[in-house]
Amino acid sequence: MSEEVAPSVEDSKMPEQDGLKEKADECSSAPAAKDSEGSCREAVEAKSVQLQKEQSPTDKVKSTTVDINTLTPSTPSHTPPQLLATETAATAPVIPDNILSPPKSETQTDETNTATSTSCSPASDGQHSPVGEQPPPTPTLKPKPKQEQQEEASAVNGSIPKSGKPLATALSNKKLNKSASTSPRASRSRKPKALPMYESEISDNKVGIKLCIKKSDGVAGGDSTPSAASPPVPVPAASKPARKRVRKPKQPDSDESECEPRKKKVSTSSAAEAVEGDAVEQSVWAERLPAEVLFRIFEHVIEKDGCLPTLFRLGRVCSLWRRVSLTPSLWHTMDLTTWIKEKYRTELKLKWFVDNRCSACTELNVSNWKISDVSINCFLIKLAAGCPNLTGITLSGWKGFTSDNLTYLVDNMKKLERLDLSSINLEMNASKTAVGMISLCNALQTIGSRLTHLHLAHNRLAGIPQIVGVLSAHCPNLELLDLSNVTTQATSHGVLHIEKLQHGCQKLKVLRVTNSHITPSTAGMQEIMDSPGFPNLEELSVAATTDESRIICDDHLQRLLKSSSKLKLLDVRNCTRLTHESLIRLPAWDIKHLYLSGCSVTRDVGSGLELIASKWAHSLIELDLAWANVQQPIDNALRALAEKGSECPLAHLNLCGSSVSDEAVKEILKNCANMSSINLASCRGLPRGVKRLMQGAQQLRELREVLGVQLKDSRSSGSN
Repeated sequence: MSEEVAPSVEDSKMPEQDGLKEKADECSSAPAAKDSEGSCREAVEAKSVQLQKEQSPTDKVKSTTVDINTLTPSTPSHTPPQLLATETAATAPVIPDNILSPPKSETQTDETNTATSTSCSPASDGQHSPVGEQPPPTPTLKPKPKQEQQEEASAVNGSIPKSGKPLATALSNKKLNKSASTSPRASRSRKPKALPMYESEISDNKVGIKLCIKKSDGVAGGDSTPSAASPPVPVPAASKPARKRVRKPKQPDSDESECEPRKKKVSTSSAAEAVEGDAVEQSVWAERLPAEVLFRIFEHVIEKDGCLPTLFRLGRVCSLWRRVSLTPSLWHTMDLTTWIKEKYRTELKLKWFVDNRCSACTELNVSNWKISDVSINCFLIKLAAGCPNLTGITLSGWKGFTSDNLTYLVDNMKKLERLDLSSINLEMNASKTAVGMISLCNALQTIGSRLTHLHLAHNRLAGIPQIVGVLSAHCPNLELLDLSNVTTQATSHGVLHIEKLQHGCQKLKVLRVTNSHITPSTAGMQEIMDSPGFPNLEELSVAATTDESRIICDDHLQRLLKSSSKLKLLDVRNCTRLTHESLIRLPAWDIKHLYLSGCSVTRDVGSGLELIASKWAHSLIELDLAWANVQQPIDNALRALAEKGSECPLAHLNLCGSSVSDEAVKEILKNCANMSSINLASCRGLPRGVKRLMQGAQQLRELREVLGVQLKDSRSSGSN
């Protein structure tokens, strides 16, 4: 029955729909004014609402399903939004969601398309039209501006959709915040460039010389040069919270971790193999060895390798070895700078060492430790009470060390002989510094004849003549004086009274005035004749940079070395006023380390470089002739060295940037069997492939093969 009734109802409503269509056509075809258009629109809306109320649910389903199948996506809708909203609310429970919902590509459009998709969809346009009929034409409406469409979208949907492009203001704010947070200038400050400085000293094995280029802040080492850092990467706002790392509590008496690297984790496979293999029984001879014998063995090992880190490693073997290694007399020389990691150089750790390991210490190196100005007094009090036998201390880099601290140190350490105060005063105005003229002179007078070593390198000093006068008057046992890289507070150079220092410090063995603003004083002929010189001097370093290259001349060198027959090291690099005559007349006959790069001796055509090489060919271990731009003199000097054959002890030869020929290099490689390194970098007269630093027996063997040279005495080379 329902199937028969439905067509009759539909047929009965057809005249009314035709009438509605005629009214709509009249309204759309007539070019009336705005008032007539509004009245036609209201009539159409009222009639459509009345038809929907009278239509049965079955009719709605039929008309809806037929309309959806016949609609196409390209059909636009011009129905007013108020009418479409009413129709959508009435038919929403019946139409399937998968048909009316737009695809994913349509939902990811901008804000305008998203806001108008609910009111202008094609599906809502045909829910009231019969089959086969086109939608009634409606008057064309003016398009709304974009701002009104966004407001309408927010009103219809309740909130602005998140899809689409962000606003330009938001983008500009993000860019500004990002540039402000990630700019390199805001995150870090520029550091001033450090000036290169020379420092030379004899190495421990007495074979080679160490040349360190140090920064102006006095920090030892070569890894302080700052490199170009990359700008910081912005951290995302929503990040996972970092896990807190729980550290295991350390034993109160465990000091091995400060100098030993962490052990590598053993893989499970290797651990399984170790368990499966046969267990090897460990010898028990170490446990049964008497403690007195073990103590004597430890003494010999420490004398060769030093206290640290040897005692740390020996204490890990067993309980007996640990008990013997903690004997206070074994901890007599402690270098807490070289063997202690930087992160452990704290005030508490330093106090712990003084209380537990320094009771019998005689030599202590605590340079560059992070100690505050307040804690220095506490450290000195503990040091004076716990280290009564201390004879030498290195306080390099303690910029907070004041004159009062120095006075307390020299007054309470009655056996102090060696004092290192390098890199303490680097500032222009530091009136209370320990290396001031008054405080330093008072401390030197207090120590007096006990002083043997004094290091004042990398400082800004005032009153250098007064300091030298106090040394010559109160310190007759002085053996080492280091004034390298010293600058003065005045614009003029400091004056060094050579003859006064020679009269008062006859035991001086090492004098370093490298790259310093110090000029030797003038003296009369009678004063020079009466001076005894430095008869025990073994090392003299007066090397200079380009600015100070014209200070030292032949007269100064003759006055310094007039009686130094025991000289082993001479460093006169970049002293352009020196000639070969002053070097040949030196009273020293056994010089082992000679540095002549940058001197006029290596650049003059008529220089006596061959005579210099012949004079010390029997004793030279290291020779520096870098940047010698005259070929004939340098070739003759190398041939003079090669004539000694196996008797020539030459081991290190620096020819970097020189004009040496390949024939002279072949002579050296053929006759000098003790060679261990040769620097041929930037040598213009050599073939390609050999212009670099060659070190070790393997590289020298390859160099000989490339140049086609073979050693004359193979037995001496094999023993080497």
